[in-house]
Amino acid sequence: MKERRASLAKQAQSMLIKKINSDDDDVAENAAKHLVRTSRRNRLRVPNYYRRLICKGCSRILKPGINQRIRVRAGMIVRTCLECGRTHRIGGGPKFHRR
Repeated sequence: MKERRASLAKQAQSMLIKKINSDDDDVAENAAKHLVRTSRRNRLRVPNYYRRLICKGCSRILKPGINQRIRVRAGMIVRTCLECGRTHRIGGGPKFHRR
């Protein structure tokens, strides 16, 4: 029973990932919200590419220059969602800062 539910959740995840790649923005936004919700409910990880593509705060698809601001500070990439204001910090930090 548990294996069946996990396999169904993985199938749903792959279907939603295909919908995220669609041209229609409304469908892609809705699919992103459902992907996050399905993954949390079934304790599955969202694939790395889509984890960076979707905001953890509001579950929206982040598009640089449209609803996302990207800055590089001290060797760290700081991405800010302009919808909810959540910041995402990637890598870097003081020990990676070049002088």
